Amino acid sequence: MTTTEPEISEEELAQYDRQIRLWGLDAQKRLRQAKVLVVGLGGLGAEVVKNIVLAGVKAITLLDHKEVTENDMRNQLLLKPSDLGLNRAEASKGATQELNPNVIVTADTTPLYNKKDHFFKEFDVVCLTEVPVDVRLKINQICRMESVKFFCGDVFGFYGYSFADLGMHEFVEEVKKSEDAIHVDTGEPAAKKVKANKVDGTEETVLVKVVDEFCSLEESFREDWNKRSKRSLRRSSHVYFIVQVLESFMKLEKRTPCHSEGDRELLLKLRSEVLTNLKLPESLIPPEFVQFCVSQLNPVCAVTGGVLGQEIIKAVSQRDSPHNNYFFFDGRSYNGIVDQLSPP
Repeated sequence: MTTTEPEISEEELAQYDRQIRLWGLDAQKRLRQAKVLVVGLGGLGAEVVKNIVLAGVKAITLLDHKEVTENDMRNQLLLKPSDLGLNRAEASKGATQELNPNVIVTADTTPLYNKKDHFFKEFDVVCLTEVPVDVRLKINQICRMESVKFFCGDVFGFYGYSFADLGMHEFVEEVKKSEDAIHVDTGEPAAKKVKANKVDGTEETVLVKVVDEFCSLEESFREDWNKRSKRSLRRSSHVYFIVQVLESFMKLEKRTPCHSEGDRELLLKLRSEVLTNLKLPESLIPPEFVQFCVSQLNPVCAVTGGVLGQEIIKAVSQRDSPHNNYFFFDGRSYNGIVDQLSPP
């Protein structure tokens, strides 16, 4: 990110007052310098856009070559009835700009697969939704080479997930104060820098620098599930395996599944193939998942998009520990799990 960005204006200080009190002025300044690309303006993409625009990034580019469908009208919060048939990025631009006039909002209708490698290095963060796995893998490698923070995610009915690759990421977090703790001045108000209350005896905390390393998306696919203990495997989210089945379906059919007998039969067949290839029992994916993996449900988009937006904000502001590296959400059980998948 650049370091020549002008100071935050009085108007912005007033607008972001609560956020500055929460994570500090320096963190807000880093947000104010960030340029973010969000690909895919479906239900999940719209939730991500909403959250990071309200947080106060410098600029956001909405990239989508698809047209607004009836299904989009039901699960995309940035659209209005008259947008049916229009480009999704262009249709979402107006409502996005209204969320925060201080953010530069751009709509890009060019297909993602037509973008050259140098396009992505213009951004501090790239977030992909509704993008095929082979394209995600390619763009993740480009982002790693250009030191661009990479995120991706998707929602399939009741199931949602997100992934983050921040490379070698440095951030600050609050820890209990100790003799060897190194205090970091990050522009927070005094009350936020040190949380000490000698009256009620609460523990004193300080801000310290931490460095965490993330693996690539491709490396995360090399997780050796057979080396996990049965207890560890049970704690892992079955949503990961459901997503792998859905990825196989979309690779074959070039679309997401629908409520048809043929699609249900194919999903069950692919379930067996995926788990057999991973040398895992079929019990990890309950067969009834075929009834709950269609379309993008608003509540699941809201939860998954909320987490994904939060992680982008943490990555840009360099405040607090980010999820390394997956988040899975099961809307049927209201259960969210953070799991780190990495090469053996």
